[in-house]
Amino acid sequence: MTAATTTVSYRDILRLAWPASVAASVTPLLGAVDVWALAQSARPLDIAAVGLGSVIFSLAYWTFGFIRMSVAGLTAQAAGAEDESEARAALVRGGVIGAGVGVILVLLQVPVGLLAFQLLGTGSEASAETLEHGRVYFDIRIWGAPFALASYAAFGWLTARGRTDFLMAASLFMTILNIGLDYWFVVGLNWGAAGVAWGTLTAEIAGFFAAISFVLLIMKKQGGLTGHWRPGEFWRADRLRRTASINMDIFIRTLLLAFSFSWFVQRGGAFGDVTLAANQALLQLFLFTGLALDGTAIAAETLVGQAIGAKDREAGKARYAEAVRKTFILASIAAVAFTLFYWIAGAPLAALLTPAGPIRNAMTEYMPWVVVSPLIVVIGFQLDGIFIGATRSREMRDSMIISAPLFIAASIWLAGRWDNHGLWAAFSLYFILRAVTLAFWLPRLQNDFR
Repeated sequence: MTAATTTVSYRDILRLAWPASVAASVTPLLGAVDVWALAQSARPLDIAAVGLGSVIFSLAYWTFGFIRMSVAGLTAQAAGAEDESEARAALVRGGVIGAGVGVILVLLQVPVGLLAFQLLGTGSEASAETLEHGRVYFDIRIWGAPFALASYAAFGWLTARGRTDFLMAASLFMTILNIGLDYWFVVGLNWGAAGVAWGTLTAEIAGFFAAISFVLLIMKKQGGLTGHWRPGEFWRADRLRRTASINMDIFIRTLLLAFSFSWFVQRGGAFGDVTLAANQALLQLFLFTGLALDGTAIAAETLVGQAIGAKDREAGKARYAEAVRKTFILASIAAVAFTLFYWIAGAPLAALLTPAGPIRNAMTEYMPWVVVSPLIVVIGFQLDGIFIGATRSREMRDSMIISAPLFIAASIWLAGRWDNHGLWAAFSLYFILRAVTLAFWLPRLQNDFR
């Protein structure tokens, strides 16, 4: 099967999408398990501490999420052009960037930690104990940065090669290990936020080696482990310039995305520890929904990238149009299903995640925002996948440059009038703005087939 000679079927999309959905959704699922484990411990308000500490890693890791995206887009296009050497070169470039950035974060952990918690504490009503436990979480988990960021390159490469089943297996392995360690360290040993950090650190290192094992397995089947390696092409000037341009645009885009999430969490702290903890729990459900829907977006990355890389331009253009249309249809169906699920199961989920008391009450009050979230995020997520596959990073950057400042302004104005409900309203508006701006630029992608 080649991108140039076959059409896109719903079966093709589902084969790529459902493992990718599982892989994407286990990350917020793990966050929900963190919430559950801490809620059962003697230190339930450490939920807020982990929420603050996690913001730093969300900002750092999401900022460098361009590694996965650029590797996925470039590798998919190389695969569409049947250029195995460039596909491997894209992986090497991404892996070196990820590991290098991770090492720098470890070396700069003291000033990064001081600055981050100074900013998180500014204007927040979070207690000194919560901030202290958040810092403990940061000091432990930071050592996993080189492994976590290098894994991004491997995950993007697996996606682009159409092996989302391997992506799922690596993600599930990492998550199951982390859940087991969470239960042992937090519930069993009562280590609180530190236990969550040790579990995450161990799982990130193990997940890196699992992903690399799957990468090597694919290479073995695609010309062997020693074939198709052309080290001289790894650092070709033209390829480096293209990689740098794509990475810089997506870096800016993802930095603004991570900052927006961090702003949301930090602003939740203005309403006290209970609201901050409730927002952290709800955010896991919000992310679970969005990332589960990301399966069709990841399928679009692969299919769009292969179509654009195809040597037969007319066949590639037809395949691109089918991929866009059919992935949107499946994503919309999934969004409606998730909305119905949260409408029915919202209260039981709040009861499952938190014990009876003020945190659960706050979760229940703000749950309607999670109920409608699938319908709000689905278009933006799907468009992200299409633009990543097309490596149209400039449009992704510009979309975020427009949306993020408007979100910040809306959050200040709306939260000032309706408190945490206003904050959630602004957060929802942010995703709508992202979708509108990307949809405006979508017709430009047709130019890639001229």
